[in-house]
Amino acid sequence: MGPDDDIEIDLAVVMGAMEAPSQQTLTLYIPDRDRDGREIGTQRRWVIEAAELLAEIGGGVTIEPPVEGGWYDEAANRVVWERPVLVYTYVRPKPFVDSLPRLRGFLQRLGRETMQGEVAFEFGDEFYRIQVFEP
Repeated sequence: MGPDDDIEIDLAVVMGAMEAPSQQTLTLYIPDRDRDGREIGTQRRWVIEAAELLAEIGGGVTIEPPVEGGWYDEAANRVVWERPVLVYTYVRPKPFVDSLPRLRGFLQRLGRETMQGEVAFEFGDEFYRIQVFEP
């Protein structure tokens, strides 16, 4: 066997995993500022609510420490700087699909109640922005 030979390994079997691996991540960005750059003061509450929802979707959840970032507010011609918390899970397909209405409702409330210019989330390798929030 040479160094360039392909070796097939069923890692789930070798490691004793109980199910097929999750292949897609869902990441929510939880802001600490409103669209005008004012601290919202309720970030932790939103992080916990997001984490509980994502734990149901993926069977577990990871919360990253705050990161630094910003988004460009075209209307004000400026960058709004903030320290969002990233909350993510590796999705299980059925719980993910079943939770889509709740996930949409959560993201809409987050944007509306914290007065965001946009709310962002990632699914797989795609980045999504919500800029219109339903009443």
